Amino acid sequence: MRAIVFCTTCRFSDKEKVNADGITGGEMLAREMETLLADEGREDIYVERQECLWSCSEHCNVLLRDTEKFSYLTGRFAPERESAQSLLEWFDMHGESKEGAVSFRQWPDGMRGHFIARLPPETR
Repeated sequence: MRAIVFCTTCRFSDKEKVNADGITGGEMLAREMETLLADEGREDIYVERQECLWSCSEHCNVLLRDTEKFSYLTGRFAPERESAQSLLEWFDMHGESKEGAVSFRQWPDGMRGHFIARLPPETR
């Protein structure tokens, strides 16, 4: 199963907890992803929300989770559609790869500098 997990308690930016409407950056980014997936008619990737991913030194943290391949913790995103597009584009390449490794040369510019950790798949 492939899912994109958004930290709903993540700050709006490195300086602000919420936007003018009181919405966190993580929640805004999750909404952008849901809109993007709906606009593209996609049902192959799940959007999930988690109250905290324990990476609070960053903002807008997102876990790109795959039960059969490497998963990746990412962060420092702007809570906007362009970030959602970069995340989805990279995660699609991840899905096409054998082990979940995407060559750095293929990364969308919007993903460079956003990776925090690579997590191995379950082996049992």
